Amino acid sequence: MAWLPAFKYIKGLMAPAGLFMQPNGEPYEGSYHELYNGKTFTGDIPSKDSVRIYKDDSEPHLPDYKYENSLVSEPVYPSPEDYEKGFFMRYYIKDHRDSKLFEVEKQTYIKKIEEKFLSGTDLKWILDKPIKDIFNQGYLYKGAITRNKENTKKASIILNGLDLFITEYDKFVDIQSDVKGYKFEELPRMEKVRIIRKISNLQSKPKVTPKPRFKKKLKKNMKGFHIMPDGTRMRDSDMPNYSNTPTTSSNTTTSSGGGGGGGGGSNQYFDSNDGSPYGSSMGNSNSSNNTLNNY
Repeated sequence: MAWLPAFKYIKGLMAPAGLFMQPNGEPYEGSYHELYNGKTFTGDIPSKDSVRIYKDDSEPHLPDYKYENSLVSEPVYPSPEDYEKGFFMRYYIKDHRDSKLFEVEKQTYIKKIEEKFLSGTDLKWILDKPIKDIFNQGYLYKGAITRNKENTKKASIILNGLDLFITEYDKFVDIQSDVKGYKFEELPRMEKVRIIRKISNLQSKPKVTPKPRFKKKLKKNMKGFHIMPDGTRMRDSDMPNYSNTPTTSSNTTTSSGGGGGGGGGSNQYFDSNDGSPYGSSMGNSNSSNNTLNNY
């Protein structure tokens, strides 16, 4: 087969038994790719070993619209005995003509799984509590939700899209008695069946993300308090005041002598206008001060 650009074919398709046949009339099952003109060939991508395959119309089958109507999701419930075991098996079928998924009973699954255009898988559904994961002394005990998610992921490898089809991983797990004074396990079988059948079998949308645990967040700075780096609170009055450390006064300095002039006394005062120690200490006299200021 000549080389083709990737946009001219669909690669990685999977053909179930009965969908295609080879030129020699034998059925073909396995990977195939489809060209832009609708022709189909064996293999994931075009290669020199690819062989043309054809739609297998050798055996009669129902028209598509009648066939789709004959396959619908069925109500499936665990039995009281399943709760004693801690799990039950669920069965799913996919119609590859429109990629629709259906949950069916075991009898329907066995009957339909061999038909053309269909594939399916079973799924082990955990009923044992706890529902959510529990951490105890450093050990993680997986709850039913986590275990059902893991089982669904594994089954999705066989039946693509199953993990998107299932939205409630705690379905049938949180079963409660509605008879006052009796636990579910203590009820007769008919009462257990009645309670189980009250659970809706319809798939629902994913549950809303739980709201935050705390309705209001603590403010960074509250009146009269300060938030410390470790998250604790400290009163403003208890906060250390590093700006009030003892320092030498910037307004006065003490001198041990007159130092070359009379009338100066022992204290020398700095000029508060310019902050320079030379504003009033030179000569310690009014005349000298005036002379310096003139310059």
